[in-house]
Amino acid sequence: TSARPAIVYLHGMWASPEDSCGAFEHAATPFGFLVCPRGNTPFGDGRMWAGTDASVAPNVHAALDAAAALAPGKLDRSSGGTLMGYSNGAYFAAEVAQSEPGKWTGVVLLSMQLELDAARLRAAGIRRVVLGAGDKDGTRDSMKALAARTDAAGIPTRFVSLGPVGHDLPLPAPPDMDARMCDAIAWVREADPAACRPP
Repeated sequence: TSARPAIVYLHGMWASPEDSCGAFEHAATPFGFLVCPRGNTPFGDGRMWAGTDASVAPNVHAALDAAAALAPGKLDRSSGGTLMGYSNGAYFAAEVAQSEPGKWTGVVLLSMQLELDAARLRAAGIRRVVLGAGDKDGTRDSMKALAARTDAAGIPTRFVSLGPVGHDLPLPAPPDMDARMCDAIAWVREADPAACRPP
């Protein structure tokens, strides 16, 4: 198969790629090469992201370098990738995407109270935004409202429910979370959602 764009997932606090990246593997892999960097700061039994986009971006780029080395020719870094983040990772995914014009065409930001600036997103080349949270997650209402504001400001934005769950990942994912996330990633990648359905 030909080289595929990067879909980079930043985990949340107390977490690691090992415990949360798998939650998005089936949804992401039809549309790109899933890369899961490790947080830049120890936190509890896991890691978190801290500092600014400038202190987080090196971990993102090191993970992309490692993925490209592990799978030569499989990762296309020239076409716009997608940055995903959960909770603490969502904040930094948004910051990194907005600070690297031309590198990312979409973001998928889950379960974090955020503010987004449509002008910054547009200047960075972000064409589509997905915001999401579980129905019992305290961030849900603010994410829904932010999706409406960002969409109204001219950046196509969708809200996706992760199902009847709270904030913690890894969570016992609802059985249809894969399908919900696959549709969301297809949309943000401007790809055919038919790839989400098993043949």
